[in-house]
Amino acid sequence: MDAWQQSERLWQQAKEALLPITPEGEANTRAKAQAVLAQTLGQLPESDFGKSERALQQPEMLNYLDRMQDRFAKLPFPKEVTAAAVRQECLRRRAELLKGGNPKAAALRGVMLICAVVLGKAEQGREAAAVREILRRAHRASSLVECINSVLRMHQAQHRKMTQGLLNFKRLYWNCHTFRTGRRRGHSPYELLGVPWPKDMRWWEVLKLTPEQLQNKLSTAKMAA
Repeated sequence: MDAWQQSERLWQQAKEALLPITPEGEANTRAKAQAVLAQTLGQLPESDFGKSERALQQPEMLNYLDRMQDRFAKLPFPKEVTAAAVRQECLRRRAELLKGGNPKAAALRGVMLICAVVLGKAEQGREAAAVREILRRAHRASSLVECINSVLRMHQAQHRKMTQGLLNFKRLYWNCHTFRTGRRRGHSPYELLGVPWPKDMRWWEVLKLTPEQLQNKLSTAKMAA
């Protein structure tokens, strides 16, 4: 029982190392995540966690943290303002750290107050909204792959065999598909990625175009935008 509890604790720490926000309420980085993984994975039994350990040690597993930090660095605000906005949003999402009468919680509440003062002297609202959007979009590739696999498995049951050509065809359909509900309603994946997609062009029309014709249509849409 003690060995099982130890493995469970280490595995929980390994999973938390992959989150965009650390258990301490800070924005995660590749260096922080790798340090936790190096400390925890080696102590987990190979028989039960070997496959997971090898997957978590792949460099691309933490690419999303690099992109997240790069987006923070490119925000058009002073560094101290960006740092305050990031810290405030991270602590807001880890509200459990601020509760209680222990010294650590009291210190973090003081940090929140300092961040509020720094942001109050700047263009309050814009910074927090920008940081919140970056964190909202900070998804790990493995999560996205699982979402895609859940869709592909349904189509595999229908088609029996999924060729690369059929995958390309379905990818075109979904990327041109306009969402009807949710936060992305009224937009297609291409539009959300910044592709100047003409509103009146349907996915089946793309199949009839040559690469030159498609490029001209996209160029025209970009100039109109």
